[in-house]
Amino acid sequence: MDTTTTTTQVNLIDKIELITDTPMVGELLELAVYEPENNLKISTLYNPYDYSQISVDVIFNTPSGSNLKQSAFWYKQYRDLTLIGEVIDEDGFYTAGQELVRWLDNGFSHYMVRINPTEAGNWTYVMNLTVEGAIVQSMQGSFTVAEPTQTDDGYIRVDQVNKKTFVFDSGEGYTPLGLNLAWWSTTLSSHDYANWFKHMNENNANYARIWLSNWSFSLHKDSYTNFDTRQSTAIRLDHLFETAKEHDVYIMLTLINHGQFSANTNPEWSENVYNEKNGGMLEYPIQFFYNAEAKAAYKNELRYIISRYGYSQNIFAWELFNEVDWVDGYSTIAVTNWHNEMAKFLHDNDPYNHLVTTSYKYTFGTAAYALDSIDFVAVHSYAYNDVKFYEKLVGEQTSLWNNYQKPVLFGEIGIDWQSGTSTYHTDFTGVTIKQGAWGGMMSGAGSANHWWWDSWIAKYDMWYRFKGAGVYAEYLDLTGKTFTALQSSGIQISDTNVKAMGYLLEDSIYGYIYNNNWNYWNRLPATIQNVNIAIGMANGEYQLLIFNTDTGEIVSDTLVTISNQSFVLSGLSITEDYAFILRK
Repeated sequence: MDTTTTTTQVNLIDKIELITDTPMVGELLELAVYEPENNLKISTLYNPYDYSQISVDVIFNTPSGSNLKQSAFWYKQYRDLTLIGEVIDEDGFYTAGQELVRWLDNGFSHYMVRINPTEAGNWTYVMNLTVEGAIVQSMQGSFTVAEPTQTDDGYIRVDQVNKKTFVFDSGEGYTPLGLNLAWWSTTLSSHDYANWFKHMNENNANYARIWLSNWSFSLHKDSYTNFDTRQSTAIRLDHLFETAKEHDVYIMLTLINHGQFSANTNPEWSENVYNEKNGGMLEYPIQFFYNAEAKAAYKNELRYIISRYGYSQNIFAWELFNEVDWVDGYSTIAVTNWHNEMAKFLHDNDPYNHLVTTSYKYTFGTAAYALDSIDFVAVHSYAYNDVKFYEKLVGEQTSLWNNYQKPVLFGEIGIDWQSGTSTYHTDFTGVTIKQGAWGGMMSGAGSANHWWWDSWIAKYDMWYRFKGAGVYAEYLDLTGKTFTALQSSGIQISDTNVKAMGYLLEDSIYGYIYNNNWNYWNRLPATIQNVNIAIGMANGEYQLLIFNTDTGEIVSDTLVTISNQSFVLSGLSITEDYAFILRK
């Protein structure tokens, strides 16, 4: 890598070093920005976490001639992230250990730049060091990026044709299917995610929702102006994204949880660094959404998060807030305006333009979901006890789509908000886990995602409940296509206790048929015999695949001929459900 430097006032930066051995498309590339040896003074003269005081910004010129801008972040060198007393079982899962960051002997802090190259070839860059608003030093350099060794799908977007589903830059569809994994729960700390992601990968789940909470990954727990005391936490978050990449899991990163700004609901306000009693600038939690100093401080943290983690293709979306309407003194106008401002800030400063969303405790949200800056709807509901799960879910997802005309994802869903133990006693076979996976996928943008990961799903080994829907999702091809909801397509079903959902396209059908009497309180309903189904479809030759909905196994693969503009399934026996694909 070649570098040249131009200095106008001070020589705070000595060199930029490419520390990635073999830069490659779709892989993390890191540039270390070093001060002169034995003259480390940036952190004594300035706050390197305050981008308004001092910042290192790099403009990259790609081989095709486009530009990419990324800021540097302040980084503390470390030896490794290890498990003391590590025990791994024969299946490759961690069963014991105390996670510890071990710092590098004679290590120091410095700026680091991270990008994910999107093109192969020769890249050039200009680094500008800005102090108090003025550029005081510039450096130039170049490096070469190799072609990827495997297909690089890129980042996740909203499908701009149907506005209902997600798609990678490559054109490959993405159906989020998984659960909440909000924080670690054992001394394994971030290595808990290695276990959970491994279980997910083995069962074809690919999505997790994770919080930046003060007891896990939050950077501002101790200070909103300086993250030195949270560098070990930042390293654990680095490890999280590396582990997600290894297991093909994509993360909705929840940036703030509601309790931080509430003295009443899961209260953390008394310890919040924005609270004036702790040296902050806010007398009341709601002021976070309109106080200029607070907004500037939070944007500064967002810039650090983007700079350190924004390279990751395994970030599915930034979620600005968890259940924001729990905040004390909640104001629709103030909160909506804040969401618009922060979402625009993310879109303007994230060089990879990850999706942005938010969540409310009220299922149907408020005005923030209608903002152009909010890319999709991520709602919550724990009102799924004592109801027909699919009937309610399909109805609510349909209403939400009609309201907002954006992809609809249930970020949280459940039959009991109180505990995983009580949820297990209510649904001890995980019926609603399976129903959340299939129902969300076949009538929304992705699975409806359960809570209680550690005290229900992991504790009782319910991972297998994702398998059938996860395998089926790999066959689901809605990218760049318009479709009609199968349940609204004029489908004819001979028995009123049998319902359908899915997607009707011009030349294919993705169908899911279910016994409406099947639910967690009726786990083994009486089989409904001799069910006949008719769906309008153009004449021609088609392949019919029938799936085991628990394992994803294709149990039948036949050719069918349609000659009367109608596809017919006859003589079906439906105990729980039945899934099929009809395609050219």
